[in-house]
Amino acid sequence: MSIRDFDLVIAGAGPAGCTLALKLAHLGLHIAVIDKDVFPRHKICGDALSGQAINVLKRLPDGVFNDFIHQVEKVPSHGIRFVAPNFQFIDIPFFLNQRTDLEAPGFICKRTEFDTFLFNRLKGYNNISLFEGERIIEVDNSIDFVSVKTSKNIFHAPIVAGADGVHSIIRESIHPEKVSKKHFCVGIRAYFENVADLHPGNFIELIFLKELLPAYFWIFPSSKGQANVGFGMMQNRIIDQKENLSLLFSSFINSHPLLSPRFKNAIQVSKAQAHSLPLGTYHLPLTTDRLILMGDAAFLVDPFSGEGIGNAMASGEIAASVLTGCFQNHDFSLGSLKEYDYRIAKRFGSPFRTTTILQQLAKSAWLFNLVINKAHKNKSIQNLLTTMYTQEEVKKQLTRPGFYLKLLFK
Repeated sequence: MSIRDFDLVIAGAGPAGCTLALKLAHLGLHIAVIDKDVFPRHKICGDALSGQAINVLKRLPDGVFNDFIHQVEKVPSHGIRFVAPNFQFIDIPFFLNQRTDLEAPGFICKRTEFDTFLFNRLKGYNNISLFEGERIIEVDNSIDFVSVKTSKNIFHAPIVAGADGVHSIIRESIHPEKVSKKHFCVGIRAYFENVADLHPGNFIELIFLKELLPAYFWIFPSSKGQANVGFGMMQNRIIDQKENLSLLFSSFINSHPLLSPRFKNAIQVSKAQAHSLPLGTYHLPLTTDRLILMGDAAFLVDPFSGEGIGNAMASGEIAASVLTGCFQNHDFSLGSLKEYDYRIAKRFGSPFRTTTILQQLAKSAWLFNLVINKAHKNKSIQNLLTTMYTQEEVKKQLTRPGFYLKLLFK
């Protein structure tokens, strides 16, 4: 195997890894981006791009957002429909005065399309080298550099960024302890055509069935007249109750009184596939000497909404800012990288505490029924329910859990 020297190695070419590479591209660093898959590659996901993801796209260099708007197939989404366990629902628009579909606050975009778009942007930079189809086997953090061994090469760099997903090899180098299953949710998803009664404003639907609490069933309008359909379930529950997700999925589609009428004439156009989501209820060190974690590798999936893409991109953006200073000072020690942990905690700590409380509320059917009932008359609760999907500036303002809990019982 040949040894390849770089200034930075990024493990994982998903939204977090690509965001980091794009934000650092103009520093002239020699960057390696490694991914175990070959693009375009399939990714199991709900496909929803929140306001946070869109805002990060707008801040990426060289017209990334403009090209996303005009080149990538997607569906604009203008709000959320929340359905309570008693089947009562509320439609909450992201913003009241929406202008055009091109300026929508959110989109539904298949991950195959979105990830390939970001990955292909990296090809425009001579200082970024892409290595597809290379699985990381071993990480050795020495005094002077990190050695990353893959199935094809050995990479040396003074700093390695782990954006290699829920089963991160880089994370194991920082945090080798086994994580409890209670911090994981498993999502299962398939694409359908001819799903009835999709919202005319392409609102994403979160249907909190009592059989799934605190997780939910989702129906998201997608491109080509399709719908992204799936549900989540806590991993510890799946193990304890020996649930068969595929059979449960079929049961919901074919027999559930709320769902089955909508799928009477629907055609399933992809097989149902499952994927683990590492929730932000788990806190771990995100840095050590010469190593840094982002996205799913850092457990940055919102505990209530399941939002992962926007959080991953935001972590890549924060990492880029911190690493810029590290390269300027030639310092990749834990002391220098700790700024990243601080800024991630500042960005996500309070929102995650709020959404963890929402997750706990959602365990009780009657409490969530109460939330939806109150939301019809209470704008503050509506803001709480939509805060994790809209602009990050709004998200920062609505993070006082005690205040909202009091609202429920007025």
